[in-house]
Amino acid sequence: MALQEGKPGIPEKSVCGAKPEMGRLYVDLGNSRLKWMRDFAPMEALAYSGNRLHGQLTSAWYGEAPPEQVWVASVANQVAYDNLLNWLVDCWGLVPHVMEVSAADCGLTCSYREPRQLGVDRWAAMIAAYAAKPDGVCVVDCGTAVTLDAVDGQGRHLGGYILPGVDAMQRVLQQETAIETETDATVDGREWGNSTSGCIELGTCKSIAALIERSVEQMQAGGVSNPGLILTGGGSGLIEPFMQIDYQHRDALVLEGIQLYAEEKS
Repeated sequence: MALQEGKPGIPEKSVCGAKPEMGRLYVDLGNSRLKWMRDFAPMEALAYSGNRLHGQLTSAWYGEAPPEQVWVASVANQVAYDNLLNWLVDCWGLVPHVMEVSAADCGLTCSYREPRQLGVDRWAAMIAAYAAKPDGVCVVDCGTAVTLDAVDGQGRHLGGYILPGVDAMQRVLQQETAIETETDATVDGREWGNSTSGCIELGTCKSIAALIERSVEQMQAGGVSNPGLILTGGGSGLIEPFMQIDYQHRDALVLEGIQLYAEEKS
């Protein structure tokens, strides 16, 4: 296989059905979903299996124009990341830029004593959320886990919370107790459950919504007078019907943060 001049071991970009290169590609590699976005293009996503990701990327990206650069934020395991890396090298001849968490980026300062212990997806989400709400913001990412982070009007990360997502809460509750649920139960209202399944659904969703609302109140009590609230993640649709305060939903929040980070570092 031909190699790029000056980059030993890196194949040419004109393979895997590639067209001429264009722009940047931003990639959010999560635990079960891969999301991506190009400059001035909408977000796309796929659910993946780590060992099959290489083939899934071929199905999704074959024939796409190779970008000039790829910027990745990954919280996935090594198998999944290696599959992504190998595809980028094999098919586009590109080694990605990897986003990392540091003490300060894009106007934000991290509250962690060891910044790299903070999930890079949380950092990316905070960067984008703070850019959108510079007077202070509470940012919530609802996925397999729910993460909540608070940022004040000076760009200081105040801290946050991590808790199981709705599906994980419900699964553990049923695994660790003798509760029997109805297979055909429905939730008739938003106030009270009228079946075991309904009680579990409402209890888990409302507990997360209540924590979000309490966190915004806590920010206000701490001097952030008018914090914004931004929700993202595949599980946010389960929480949003129970929210009693204003919020903004942004599907591509993490990718927007990766883009801002790439622009600062380039």
